Amino acid sequence: MVLVTLPEPIIAGLKVAGPAFFLSMQGSSIQTASKIFFNKSVGELSAVPFASLLTNCVIWTFYGYLRKDNTVFLPNAVGILAGAGCLLTYQKYSTTFQKNIYLVISSIILLATWLLSKGNYQLLGSIGCLIAVILSGSPLVTVGKVLKTKSTASLPFSVSLSTWLNALSWTLYGALVANDPLIYGPNSLGLALASFQLALFGIFGFAK
Repeated sequence: MVLVTLPEPIIAGLKVAGPAFFLSMQGSSIQTASKIFFNKSVGELSAVPFASLLTNCVIWTFYGYLRKDNTVFLPNAVGILAGAGCLLTYQKYSTTFQKNIYLVISSIILLATWLLSKGNYQLLGSIGCLIAVILSGSPLVTVGKVLKTKSTASLPFSVSLSTWLNALSWTLYGALVANDPLIYGPNSLGLALASFQLALFGIFGFAK
């Protein structure tokens, strides 16, 4: 990709926008976990968004550390705490133990830790690309139910909106500032998935 020369204020804005929207996305997940806590039930929600948030943040924290990119490192380091807290809250009020999910994320985190020890940021980033796309599309695990019931009750709007803003800001940062395909690649795909999520609200409206 050819780098575009941008004014310093725009570059500074993009460096702030990505972390800011990602923290907002984490806040939306915390808000969803808070509803679980107060309702003492997970309802129709899936554990996948929380699990993918935790895994995504671990990988990109490692990646940001190896690349010495604090714009990537800092918000993801905070996200590890948010993801872990949300996942623990989900499991506390879930009627089933999410064995398969925990097995998968544990395996990925162990692999990421090994890659960190080897300084292999390329493979680490490639795995992060896949997880980032899963994170952006994770609310879509309930899309079948949304289409069947013609209701968005199982699709949190705040998470979908913050996911869209997050993907947009990281796509711009990765393409125009960092010039890093491992950042703008998965986020551009994530942007498309998040756009589809928002389109479902336009089609079926907001659940009451």
